[in-house]
Amino acid sequence: MKNKKTHIWIALGTIAVFLFIAFFGCGSDIKGIRHMRFGIDIKGGVEAVFEPVGITKKPTAKELESARNIIEERLDSRNILDREVTIEKQEGRILVRFPWKSDEKDFNPEEAIAELGETAKLTFQDEEHKVLVEGQDVASSSVVQNRDTRAYEVELHFDKSGTEKFAGATEENLGKHIGIYMDDTLISNPVVQQKIEGGEAVINGMASREEAQALSDKINAGSLPFSMKTSNYNTISPSLGSQALKSMVAAAVTAMVLVCLFMSLYYKLPGVLSCITLLFQMALQVLAISIPQYTITLPGIAGLILSAGMAVDANIIISERISEELMHGSSVKAAVKAGYQRAFSSVLDGNITTAAVAVILMLFGSGTMLSFGYTLFTGVVINLFAGVWMSRTMLTSVVQYEFFKRPSMFRRKREKKILDFSGKRRWIFLFTACVLVSGAILSAANGMKLDTQFTGGVILKYTCTGDADTEKLKESVEAVLKRPANIQITEDPASGQQKLAVTLAGNKGLSPQEQQEVAKTLDEEGGQEYKLSETYAVEPYIGAKALKNSVLAIVLSALFIVIYIRIRFSSMSGLAAGISAVAALLHDILIVVFVFGVCRIPVNDAFVAVTLTIIGYSINDTIVLYDRIRENQKKKGKGETLAKLVDRSITETLGRSVNTALTVVACVFIIFLFSVFYHIESIQVFSLPLLAGMISGCYSSVCIAGPLWVCWEEHKQSKKK
Repeated sequence: MKNKKTHIWIALGTIAVFLFIAFFGCGSDIKGIRHMRFGIDIKGGVEAVFEPVGITKKPTAKELESARNIIEERLDSRNILDREVTIEKQEGRILVRFPWKSDEKDFNPEEAIAELGETAKLTFQDEEHKVLVEGQDVASSSVVQNRDTRAYEVELHFDKSGTEKFAGATEENLGKHIGIYMDDTLISNPVVQQKIEGGEAVINGMASREEAQALSDKINAGSLPFSMKTSNYNTISPSLGSQALKSMVAAAVTAMVLVCLFMSLYYKLPGVLSCITLLFQMALQVLAISIPQYTITLPGIAGLILSAGMAVDANIIISERISEELMHGSSVKAAVKAGYQRAFSSVLDGNITTAAVAVILMLFGSGTMLSFGYTLFTGVVINLFAGVWMSRTMLTSVVQYEFFKRPSMFRRKREKKILDFSGKRRWIFLFTACVLVSGAILSAANGMKLDTQFTGGVILKYTCTGDADTEKLKESVEAVLKRPANIQITEDPASGQQKLAVTLAGNKGLSPQEQQEVAKTLDEEGGQEYKLSETYAVEPYIGAKALKNSVLAIVLSALFIVIYIRIRFSSMSGLAAGISAVAALLHDILIVVFVFGVCRIPVNDAFVAVTLTIIGYSINDTIVLYDRIRENQKKKGKGETLAKLVDRSITETLGRSVNTALTVVACVFIIFLFSVFYHIESIQVFSLPLLAGMISGCYSSVCIAGPLWVCWEEHKQSKKK
């Protein structure tokens, strides 16, 4: 008993240590929140133009797309997830924008570009320098140690095509050298002893393990279809700036204070301890992002919001369960113990489904999707294993003290009248249909706008001097051309020449007359002279591969949810429950789509982020309801119909659903208010659809998933009769 009393003080000490490390860091390897790597919009970064060298003809669209994918993979491997990589087909160039390192002080673009690694081409050549096999035929490489010499080597594993090519090459060059080149640099020149058919080769001659690992990493990052060089580079000014970061920090602090006030006043002692636990979880989340230097992106912020929401959600579920136990006459200690035990299955199922979505995104995603998946996954793991454990440790310790084990320190629930959701389901479905149809009509009337990230567009660069109000210029250009625009300031580090970069979405190009209108608008609004210096016609920033993987990830997430619910909720005819849950998710996704359409928000990667956030949030809400239905099935009342059982389950979990929605929606709403007040459009167009989606997620879980499952089951029963 005495030992348990000390647990609270050990826990508080542990939390204080992690909060200190999360803020100040610890040494050069453990970086805190002050040394996080922020995206281009907050800190700025580098813009580089890569051109192919050593080829006599213009690269094909397929080769350019392959080079683009490899550059994106290299950026992913370095955790640079806030970036823009696009193709200019006309000149056969690739444009890359990415943020500075967190510790970058001098803003040296040459050093930043070196972070991408060598953009070299790996080839296997015979003694006549004929190319036999290329790096794109290599599936993977790894570092191995030679058993005889103990020297480190790089082992290559070819794909099917590469295996056939290498077998033929070694057969034709028996007793001869096959040189392995990075561009024109010979890195290994072994003699072929025999025909090699196993699809493997070894590069030796490495001076150290570090050298072997560096080469292996370079090969795994991908071999470009041609060598590339940086033709020019510029620094990019932040599109939002330090004021945006300060305002978002203020919004987050405000939201946290309000959530903690609500939790403390409503749930009393468990609410206070849940707020302390939330600080612990956020500290761990910050370290999970800052230590590997993952770039904080807009979707990453979405993952943080959802992680914080799920952390609060888990504590609300537990607090509600404890209140129920007290209502049924349990002592405080017994109520705390039973509350955690009964809540665990809901918390576990909700977190597992969300974690699975995050893992799928990490496997198939790239860039911002990978950022979202990683942030969400670490948040879920921290919530499940650290958050729940820490809150339980503190609460079970605190109730050992006489002062804190009084029932008045807890909220006591009262019996509620069962609400007739299933009986009113026709009206609910009719209302839902009217909302969806209205949204579809208004969105169709307005027309869905696509941002440059999906459509490609035109980049116009103008020389300029002095400061420019980029937000005002953006509004003026969009008003004239009736198409989404983005404006940033770039600077040539060699000459110091500033340029205004105007990016216009759309694949229809730009007529000379429209160029004149843009120039006229800039001159009128800017108060200085702008001269057009460069023009690029670029492909979509979100490539076909990334777009396909996004859709694939969402589809696989939906399939996993159906399968998981089918297995875990077999007592509810799991397939029906799974499909009903996905139908509720589809409703939420459509609501988000319609908000983008009705509010005329250009669809960009924020749309993907919001959609994925809503999927994770909504399914967690539905899982809690299903868990209660499954529990109530075991103690079903005599003569109680399926509809009444579901209504009882919804009524019992309604407080949790509303309170969770209230806390998360309050956070997002405060972020939206701050973005409006400080005129941060990129946050506005993210937070407004997210706000609508969160409200929709609560509605669909309560009013659609459960009643729809009842319809399915009643239809099955009527068919049997």
